[in-house]
Amino acid sequence: MGNVKVRQTGYRNFTNQRSKMSKVFVVLCLIICAPVALAARGRPHLDTSLGYKMLLTDNDTLLRGVSLSWDGGDPYGSQVKVMPSQAALNALATDCGLNAVHLYLEGDSSGNTNPVGYNAADCDTLVQRCANAGLYLIITIGCNGENGTIHSMSWSLDFWNFYGPRYKDKTHVIYEAHNEPVPWTLYSWNDSDWNNQLTFYNTIRAAAPETFILLGSFMGFVGDPRYGANYLSARGVSWSNAGFAHHGYESLAGIESAISLMQTSTSYPALLCTEFWPGDTAGQGYNSMYESHFNGWMQFQWLGASNADLLDFKSKITAAGTVWTPDLATCNWPAKGALNIPPNGSGVGIFSRGGGMFLSADPANSNNLKADLADYTATQNDAFIIERTGPRLVSLKAANGLYVRTTGATDSLTALWASASKMEKYEWLRRANGDIVLRAYGGGGHLIKINAANGYIYPNADNEYEAATNFVTVDTPGSPPPPLTGNPYYGTPLILPGVVQAEDFDLGGEGVAYHDNNAGNNGGRYRTAEDVDIENCSEGGFNVGWIETGEWIEYTVDVATVRGDYDLDVRVATRNAGGAFRIEFKGIDQTGSITVPNTGGWQNWTTVSTTVTLDPGVQIMRFVRSPGADYNLNKFTFSYIGGNGDMDLDGDIDSLDFALFAQYWQQTSCGNCGGADLTGDGNVWIYDLKWFCDNWMAGI
Repeated sequence: MGNVKVRQTGYRNFTNQRSKMSKVFVVLCLIICAPVALAARGRPHLDTSLGYKMLLTDNDTLLRGVSLSWDGGDPYGSQVKVMPSQAALNALATDCGLNAVHLYLEGDSSGNTNPVGYNAADCDTLVQRCANAGLYLIITIGCNGENGTIHSMSWSLDFWNFYGPRYKDKTHVIYEAHNEPVPWTLYSWNDSDWNNQLTFYNTIRAAAPETFILLGSFMGFVGDPRYGANYLSARGVSWSNAGFAHHGYESLAGIESAISLMQTSTSYPALLCTEFWPGDTAGQGYNSMYESHFNGWMQFQWLGASNADLLDFKSKITAAGTVWTPDLATCNWPAKGALNIPPNGSGVGIFSRGGGMFLSADPANSNNLKADLADYTATQNDAFIIERTGPRLVSLKAANGLYVRTTGATDSLTALWASASKMEKYEWLRRANGDIVLRAYGGGGHLIKINAANGYIYPNADNEYEAATNFVTVDTPGSPPPPLTGNPYYGTPLILPGVVQAEDFDLGGEGVAYHDNNAGNNGGRYRTAEDVDIENCSEGGFNVGWIETGEWIEYTVDVATVRGDYDLDVRVATRNAGGAFRIEFKGIDQTGSITVPNTGGWQNWTTVSTTVTLDPGVQIMRFVRSPGADYNLNKFTFSYIGGNGDMDLDGDIDSLDFALFAQYWQQTSCGNCGGADLTGDGNVWIYDLKWFCDNWMAGI
């Protein structure tokens, strides 16, 4: 009876403690897990710190977005009008790292006889939803496929007399005068065309005195736009609250040339690309090109009724390796919104992932930065001071007290400069896996990259997934660089126990996140620009198919419990017998060969199961296709079976462990915490409490 009484007392104590801790846990979850607060954006503004005008948001970022057609972007009647839900618009900011929508609101064409204002009610709704989502909305007149013309100037002016005052006080709304009003390139423009732009400007400005106006919308941005800029400014156009829109239907070199001409002086207008073919994201590297020129962009990728187009958008961006910092600190794609720049004035060592060495600036080597040291010592010209020069900008000061500079793609980074101008500034971008890439303001706007042949660093890259562009900082001499933790698709590792969808493999492409024997996505679904073959799955969502011998796929996962055993269920389908695979964690085979039975069809799914023992923490899970018959792969489900003594804080595993844990979890360090650090992150904190709440019963 004494033991029973102890158990009952312990249970009562545990129950009371659980009640108290549950309330604390609920409150903390409400704080930590609360939805992202989004709000209407302030008006965009101009920045001239680089010697030319840049159009920036109220958060000092470039405008980046996708398109929405309500009657005007395509031939009349061919594009169904879709009203995005609030959740879909929120996702642009929270999941896609975007901050704008480009809307072809109504069409000016011979086949479109609708009156001005026929989309007004829906536009009111969209304006409000974009405000709620923290997105800018760029409104323009479409051509209904009759590109290169203004069908009716009077209709177009009526449009702006109607819509101009309607949203003049909406700080997140931008007006673009008319889509592609002149055919082909700037060479086709004459003074009468510039006079039309002047008329648009005066009409919109009278209706909306504070709204930012985009003129031009040049179909092919090649030639010299400075003539038109000077022509309009001489006739009263103020470039302090207006700019040029341009489209990307030209050679990459031609567009870069036109941009460069506009960036020779602060007297010329700021630029925004409002349309280009999404196939050029990876095909010609358009997004990366615009990023390197600090030129915002609206990709001609429709925001439709489903998220398929945006999945395609993300797939293309991933394939190109284009990187920018999202406006939201909580967004983790294509990089982390939370930069975590070291404190101003911090001394750090800089480790090159591609070179496998720490950087130094050796006076005997003309102070060129080179990856040549196995360890960070802070005594071998390898200590660098981080100085913050803007919200996302840093300068690097070497141990000799001089700043690191570069002037172009063929000029290696060198510590030779006594002061920090724009040539010594670098944009700090924090990748989803925590590694750092730096965009050199003085080096043509490209990412810095180690040259494998000589170990020097040059600003000549655009792909964030190249190891050669990835760096990490180390605070303490003698400390090793943090381990490489992969490139999770959603920005953060997939949590185990839980479900891993086969199609949600890591970012990074061939040879980094996977190996596929053939180029291209045979199924053409989900991640269309990747080489992994993905198709629609009869169980919902997608599955990986066409899996050949020797192929492998990686997933960054976070095992959130202590070391323990897990049931692993894998959904597979095939009309053959004799297929097989294995699963590795941290490079170690944890399953042995698992055989896939004949299920009678490529979409007739069954479960094959095994048990694995996993360590806690972030790690790489690799699926490896073994020799044998073909099969399809849907998902992996991990269920926790039980742990070991890590849950035991007092000599046995019972309800009293919870009460003891409650005494420990708030302390970030304590000498007698024992197994209270259940997630293995070096701290005893809320995530350990969550783990204990979810799993302690399984250990009893």
